Amino acid sequence: MRIIDGRVRLRTEQLLKPWTTELKPFFKEYIEWYHMKDRLTPISVEEQINQAKDAGIEKMVVCGGNKDDNEHIMEIAEKHEEIIAVAGINIIDGILSSLNEIKRCFEKNTAAINISPFISKVNANDKRLYPVYGFCEMLKKPIIVHGSMHYWRGAYMWHGHPMYLDEVAVDFPELKLIVSHGGNGFGPPVLAFVQRHPNVYLEFSALRPKYIAPEFIQAANTYLKNKCIFGTDYPLIEYKEQIELWKYALRENVWESFFRQNILDALYKDPVPYQW
Repeated sequence: MRIIDGRVRLRTEQLLKPWTTELKPFFKEYIEWYHMKDRLTPISVEEQINQAKDAGIEKMVVCGGNKDDNEHIMEIAEKHEEIIAVAGINIIDGILSSLNEIKRCFEKNTAAINISPFISKVNANDKRLYPVYGFCEMLKKPIIVHGSMHYWRGAYMWHGHPMYLDEVAVDFPELKLIVSHGGNGFGPPVLAFVQRHPNVYLEFSALRPKYIAPEFIQAANTYLKNKCIFGTDYPLIEYKEQIELWKYALRENVWESFFRQNILDALYKDPVPYQW
């Protein structure tokens, strides 16, 4: 089985900065929680690709967080077919600046846009984000949004709550949304939100199945089997560990969808048209 990892951070100096030379308060706690210290030293892209391949991972979705990250990732993706580039924007930089960056990155074949409302300290339904949602809906490009709890006590936990994301999905019904980290911490309403919107997907990076409510495993095995996506969020969790844990948790007949096809559909398949 060929696996696509739905969320990875490359161990390059540029992409490790928020955890190392430019330690950010919104990432600091993760080092302790995920025992990451031995995975925060830079390695070559080639070495990381080989590590992933040894675990059975064919491609990796790599998300940026700012313009420097985006340029770095796009340059790497041009050289390595194993890397799927996703550009990050922060709406605090300004609406026009964000739209210009999105346009620039899509012109360089970026697959999607990544946003983290809690880092910006805005709710996912903040009207400053609406031009971003509308632009991506028009271009039929997906948005990956941090839609779970986080460990930074400097921002409210609720910025990516499914209640806010549901408003976005209603207002932009043909926008493809990939909710990152499985809506962890927000309970079953996340599942109802994903179920009722055909263009919304749920990605489970950085989550070990044994710490997830059983309703989520049941959903991934049954009624949401075509909408749930595998991810490690490496270096938070090792590739092989995460693959084995999720294989144990899921029925074998959903592996192909969970580990590969659903992320391809979320990124590249045309959105389901909205019927008025």
